[in-house]
Amino acid sequence: MKTKKEDRRIGRTRRMMHEALVSLIVEKGYEKITVQDILDRADVGRSTFYSHYRDKDDLLLGGFDHLRSMLEQQQSLRAAVCGGPDVGFSFVLAFFRHAGEKAHLSLYKAMVGKESGQMILKYLHRYLYDLLRKPFAESLRGKRKPPVPIDVTVRWFVSSLLSLLTWWLDNNAPFPAERLAEHFRLLTAPGLAAALQPEITAVFTTN
Repeated sequence: MKTKKEDRRIGRTRRMMHEALVSLIVEKGYEKITVQDILDRADVGRSTFYSHYRDKDDLLLGGFDHLRSMLEQQQSLRAAVCGGPDVGFSFVLAFFRHAGEKAHLSLYKAMVGKESGQMILKYLHRYLYDLLRKPFAESLRGKRKPPVPIDVTVRWFVSSLLSLLTWWLDNNAPFPAERLAEHFRLLTAPGLAAALQPEITAVFTTN
């Protein structure tokens, strides 16, 4: 059984490699990074790296796990997903605010920005889809069948969300998260209302 000291050492080593990868992605883009770059930045040996990760893709996915953990621990995000008829806009606003916080900005830029690998966007898209599909579906309970299948609506919603977030991050968050969320609402509310039928447009309101 591993001791607490060993667990802390393993956690510290993985954190160093992850932080090295994040900083390198922001500097030069994911595709240009080599394992040797990561070793040099983190100041760890090759055998140490391969005792934790298969390759840089495996390390990147570890970064996604960290991002997912941050999201799940964020009270406002959890409340937005679970709390009430305005699940759509509430979640978007909380998500953008979380991404824009100084402590999280570098991680989001590395994981979601244009310099990250497409693999991480695919995983994040799937995660957000799984997170949002249930509350969107529950908003339709007892209503008529919508003109657009719920799976199509949620995938479009998540794709639009990530596309705008990527632009915002790549341009160094040129305005506050609240304004970004309002832009997103104005752009997507008509399509969402059409997809879900007018009587449930409350799923995406600011009230």
